[in-house]
Amino acid sequence: MDSNTLVKSTLIYTIGNFGSKILSFLLIPIYSFYLSKKELGEYDLILTTVNLLVPFVSLQMNEAVYRWFLDKENKKENHIGDTFKQCSILLLTSFISFELLLYLAGLFYQIPYQKELSLLILSSCLLPFFQQILRGLGLTRYYSFIGIINSFFIFSFSLLFLLTDIFTNKVQGIFYALFVSNFIAVLLMLLKVNFLFKKYLDIKINYQVQKQILFYSVPLILNSISWWVINASDRYIILNFLTIEDNGIYAISARLPAILTIFNTVFMLAWQDMAISANDPNNPFFSKLFNKYISVNIGLSMILIAATPLITEVLFDSKFYESWKYATLLYIGSCFSSIAGFLGAIYLKTKSTKGIFITSVLGALINLFVSLLFIKHIGLYAPALGTLVSFFVMFIVRYKQTAKILKLDIDIKSLIIQLLLVFSIIIVLYLNSNHLVSISLTVLSLILFSYFNKDILKNTFNKLNFLKK
Repeated sequence: MDSNTLVKSTLIYTIGNFGSKILSFLLIPIYSFYLSKKELGEYDLILTTVNLLVPFVSLQMNEAVYRWFLDKENKKENHIGDTFKQCSILLLTSFISFELLLYLAGLFYQIPYQKELSLLILSSCLLPFFQQILRGLGLTRYYSFIGIINSFFIFSFSLLFLLTDIFTNKVQGIFYALFVSNFIAVLLMLLKVNFLFKKYLDIKINYQVQKQILFYSVPLILNSISWWVINASDRYIILNFLTIEDNGIYAISARLPAILTIFNTVFMLAWQDMAISANDPNNPFFSKLFNKYISVNIGLSMILIAATPLITEVLFDSKFYESWKYATLLYIGSCFSSIAGFLGAIYLKTKSTKGIFITSVLGALINLFVSLLFIKHIGLYAPALGTLVSFFVMFIVRYKQTAKILKLDIDIKSLIIQLLLVFSIIIVLYLNSNHLVSISLTVLSLILFSYFNKDILKNTFNKLNFLKK
């Protein structure tokens, strides 16, 4: 895969993911107007719990089926069918086991939104499983189509259930909006890949293949849990040391970097395809791409940080305005999270998922340590700081480890200069965040972004001019 193919793949993934990410982001301001701090805190906690349980229940079969489908030796139909069946059996067995455990737990403990929790976990396991099947089969356009359809229904059903009396409990209505939308998307994907069911029902259970798949996926389960600890365990720490209302504030702060995540998610999908398929580990193109990726990430973070006070005031209810303060650190954390994710794709090339797991555990432990150490002293700044530090350390460790697989030369001087500029802007905002200051810093950030990424902008404009001709 060359740079042109990477751009093409990124554009295809962008179509499918950009809309969904934008709509998901736009829903949060709507939630902030229709839900109280307490309700938003409850919603965020349930969704956080779902994100914790899904890797266990799904056994990360979505990642396994994608990786196995990409193997050149598995391109034959019988291998694809065998992989699909073995992964499906493991996923089904795991979900049935989870349902039994959830039912038994419900007999002894009152589980909030138990039925909704079960439905969300089911749909949250099936949706990425079939999405990755589409990617593995090379059906990237249909993958993008599903992303658009799914986001459209989530937005529509969420508005319907919030603005009408179909659900008196608005939080419950949001959960059903998510489930119904995911279920529709899964049905559409089932229709597209129904040949997998028709052709390969006679394939026998292959315990050897299942063992290989589990050996690959189990470290990814633990890796996902580690990322959950970094990204979501903060909610439980906040609930223990602060209040559910504080959790509502932090939920908004954590959603703001979603703007940055939009760019990284679509690029990362294309980069995974490229990294796994790479034949020359010493190709200088990868180092050039890596440095550009870092520069764009930091530059976008700089712009968004400068504009965050304005964004928060315009998009969210006034009771959530202070969330911008904690979001500034979370933007930098999200930036290093994406860079660490870039490096994480390199582990997948050699199926060395153990390295992903170890570095993620390290990050999770650092996040917990920083959050617990400082939360009594600096409040919501503690989990935000923990997120930043943990992802920065993960980036450093992964950079050193992956050098043995894919050589990447980083421009340290440029990295340090850009980071100093970002933190300078944060300090100025903490001292004075009025409209004039925020606007001035946003303009300055745009100028700095253009300077550090002038080559990328120049190439982009050249390609756009070429298309016009």
